[in-house]
Amino acid sequence: MSILLSSAEIFDLAKAVEKGGQAFYQAIASTTSSPELRELFTHLAGEEVKHFHTFERLAREYPELEVDAEEWGQTSAYIQATSDSRFFVGEDKALALAKTVKDPLKAVDIAIAFEKDTLLFFYELLGVTPAKGREAARAIIEEEKRHVQLLSQRRKRLAEAG
Repeated sequence: MSILLSSAEIFDLAKAVEKGGQAFYQAIASTTSSPELRELFTHLAGEEVKHFHTFERLAREYPELEVDAEEWGQTSAYIQATSDSRFFVGEDKALALAKTVKDPLKAVDIAIAFEKDTLLFFYELLGVTPAKGREAARAIIEEEKRHVQLLSQRRKRLAEAG
């Protein structure tokens, strides 16, 4: 049996995740003394803004989502659990977290954890995204994977340097 859901709740949460990431990355970029990290976090902040706009577009294109009732039960339980994590608590919390970061390695570690949690969240959303919108959702997932790889490479260089 399938049910119709308003996509606003789902895509609003995805947009909030992106806004939180953008706020964290922008805050770190503006406070770091490392030009390399400033460039990295500025780039990632820009990526989060692009993802936000993609979710805005998907919400407009798909105001209602038809999903399997059992699948939605599992997805909504997961969304509820992840929305309580420190990475999904909004822009204010992301900014507060950024203010506590004094070490570049710690900033990268938080960014990696954020991107990994975001990836898991978006994989869950993929299951309830209409077939026509899955290409855009998959593209965001692929970008998030690249972010994890980029951050992991940067972390390795930072750890080796110091």
